[in-house]
Amino acid sequence: MRCLVIIVVSLCLLAMTQVRAHERPSIEVFGVNENFEVVVPLTDEAPKVDGRLDEPVWEKAAKVLGFRQISPHLGQPATQDTTVYILTTTEKLFFAFRCAVRSRNAIRAYETRYDAQMRRDERVTIFLDTLHTHDRAYSFTVNARGAKADERFGNSDWDAQWEEAVQVNENEWIAEIAIPYSILTFDPNRPEWGINFGRYVSETDEWTSWAFEPERPFDMRYSPHLVGLPLKGQKANSDNFVKRWLLKTFSVADYRLDGGDKGIGNNYGIDGEWTFRPNLALRFVFKPDFSEIEEAFESIDVSYVEQFIPDRREFFVQGSEFFSEVAVAGEGWRRGSEPSLFYSRRIGKFDLGTKLTGALGSSRLGFLSTHNLDDSEHTFVFNFARTFGTRGRAYFGYVDALRSNNFNRGFVLGGETNFGYRNRFWFRSSYARHFSSENKRDGGAGLIRFGYGDERWFVSLGYTSFSPNFRPLLSYTPRTDFKRWSVFVHRNFRSKGTEFYRNAGFSVNWSKGETFSGKFFEQNYGLNLWLEFKDQTEISLGWNRNKHAEYHIREEPFNDKSFWFSLDLGGNKPLRADLSYGFGRAFDGRYTQPRIAIRWDKPDGSWRVRLEWSQRHQTYGGGTKQTVRSHEFNITRVLSRDKWLVLRYYNRGGDYSVKNFALSFRIRRETGEELFLILGDPQATKTRSRIAVKWIFPFRF
Repeated sequence: MRCLVIIVVSLCLLAMTQVRAHERPSIEVFGVNENFEVVVPLTDEAPKVDGRLDEPVWEKAAKVLGFRQISPHLGQPATQDTTVYILTTTEKLFFAFRCAVRSRNAIRAYETRYDAQMRRDERVTIFLDTLHTHDRAYSFTVNARGAKADERFGNSDWDAQWEEAVQVNENEWIAEIAIPYSILTFDPNRPEWGINFGRYVSETDEWTSWAFEPERPFDMRYSPHLVGLPLKGQKANSDNFVKRWLLKTFSVADYRLDGGDKGIGNNYGIDGEWTFRPNLALRFVFKPDFSEIEEAFESIDVSYVEQFIPDRREFFVQGSEFFSEVAVAGEGWRRGSEPSLFYSRRIGKFDLGTKLTGALGSSRLGFLSTHNLDDSEHTFVFNFARTFGTRGRAYFGYVDALRSNNFNRGFVLGGETNFGYRNRFWFRSSYARHFSSENKRDGGAGLIRFGYGDERWFVSLGYTSFSPNFRPLLSYTPRTDFKRWSVFVHRNFRSKGTEFYRNAGFSVNWSKGETFSGKFFEQNYGLNLWLEFKDQTEISLGWNRNKHAEYHIREEPFNDKSFWFSLDLGGNKPLRADLSYGFGRAFDGRYTQPRIAIRWDKPDGSWRVRLEWSQRHQTYGGGTKQTVRSHEFNITRVLSRDKWLVLRYYNRGGDYSVKNFALSFRIRRETGEELFLILGDPQATKTRSRIAVKWIFPFRF
C-alpha cells in the first residue's frame, strides 16, 4: 500500500508538468483562425429569438460549418449540412443552427417536455467548456420540436433559464438559442472557453460534430477556443454583474387512508442558492425535502453484495458534479471497485445543509456539510480538482463524519495524465485512506491503471487494492480485503459505408486477485460481441466465467458462469423493443432469465407507453427452486411542454413482494416551479390509498 501512495503522489507531480495549451485534430476544422480560435463578434443589438435569421445583425456573426460523422462512418462528411452562427452581447451568447434535411417529413422528434431524454430525436447541442479545463462542459440541447435540455459538467439534473426558438421549413430547420452569462460558472480572468457543436440527424441515425479527433471523438481537449467574450464586464465588482438569489420554498401535504401511518402529514422547507461571483455559488437547505417522487427498486439480477441505488434528493443532486472525485467513482462494473469516500444515501435525515461550489482558474472546488441537530450528527465533504493544460489532472478530497459516539474521516488523492502520439497512452491512479475510532473502518485503498486508446482499440491494465478494514462510514464499498490485477481489451469495427453493418466489435476482460492474507479472492474472464445492422437492429451476446470468494456467506468460493443474448429492434422509430435471454450458473445452481421491454412514442410526442417484464428462475445447490418476476407498466400523457400525467404500475414477487400503483399529475416549468399531485405512493412496496400534493415555488432576485 505504501508503494501505491508513492505512485499516486508521483503521478500528481507528473501531471503538473504535462502542460500544453492546445490539442489540434488531425482533420480540418472549418471556421477557426490560425490560432484554432473562433472570435465571437460583440454587438449592441440583440437578435430576437424567434427561429428566423432574417435580422441584419446575424450577418455580423461568426460562422462555423463542415460537420463530420462520429457515427456511423467516423470522420466522413455529414450527409446533411449544418451551419452555426455565433454572436454575443454583454449579457448573452447567441447561437443559430441552420440544419439541412431531405424533407420536413424525414424529421423524427418525439419529446416536447423540458429536460427530458432526447436520445432518438433530431437535435442540436452546444458544448461550452467555461472553465477551460478540457475535461467537462455545459451542454445545451434543442430538438426539432423546440424541446430543450441542459447539463452542467455532466449533471443532467442542473436546470437554468435560457431561450430557444425553432422554425421547421421544407428542407431545413433552424434553432435559435440565447444563453445568459449569468447562468454559467466561469472565471472572468480566463478569457478563453472551449467550444464545440453536435447534431443528431434522425433520418439516418447519424451523430455529427464540428471539431473532433477521429481517434478520440469525445475528447474535449481537441475543442477549439471561443475568444472575444466580454468577460471582464462580468466580474463581481463590475456594473454588469448582479449578485443573484434563488429561493425555493416547498411544501408537501398528504392524506393516508390506510397503513400504520394513517392520517394527515405535512412537510415544508426552504432551499436557496446565492451566486455572489460568476465562479462561486453558495447553496443551503433548511428542513430538506425527503419526499422522493419515484423510488428506484433493486433489480432482480444476481447480486452477492449490496446493489447501488442512486440518490435522487434535490440537495445532493444539484451541484454533485463538483464532488465527482470524492464521491462514488466509476460507472457500471467499475462502480464500487475504485476508492471513494462519499455515497450520499448513507446520510439519513438532517435539519440543515450547506454547499459551496465553483471554480478558481483551472480548479474546481466543492464543499458540503449536513447537520442533524437532534442526534448531533455532522458531515463535511471537500473536493478539489485541478487540470494542468490538456494532458494532466490532479485531485484531492476529504470527508469527515462526526457522530456522537465515534469519528470517521478520510482523504482521497489522485491524478491522471495522457502522453504519447495523439495522447493515445494514459496513466491514472488514486489512493484513499480512512481513519475511524472503529478498527473495522480504519484502512486504505488504491488503484493504478495504464492504458492505450485509438479509434479502433482500447486496452487497459489495472491493479486495485482494498485493505480488509477499508469500510468508510459514508462510502459505497461492497467488497474489501483484496488485491486484484485486471485487463480489458476492446476492439471496434466501423463501417466505411459499403458493408452490411454500421458498427461491430468485441471486448475481452480478465481479472485475478487474492486477499491480504493470501487466500483466493477472484478469477474472472469473459467475452462480449455486438453487431449493429444498417436498419439499426442491434445484436449482442456474451459469456462470462467468474470464480469468486464471498467469505461473508461461506468459505468455499462460488463458481458462476453466464451466457446472454440481446436483440434491440426499432432504432429510432416510434415502436421499439429490447429482448434478452440469459442463462448460466449462480449460487451453486442453474438459472434462466428472459426479459422483454417494449416502448412506443406517438410521433407528435403526446403519448408514451413503456412495458417491461423480466423473470429469473433459479435452482440452488441444495435443490431449492425460486422464481422471481417483475413487470412494470408506465404510460405518460403529455398535455403541454410543462404539464403531463403519468400512470405507473410496478409488481415484483418471488423473493419479496412489491405491488405499487400511482397516478401523478406534474407541472414542471423552466422557472423552477413544480407541482405534483399524486394518487397512491410511488415509494411504497404495496399499493396504498394516499393523496399527496407537493409544490415547489422559486423566488429569484
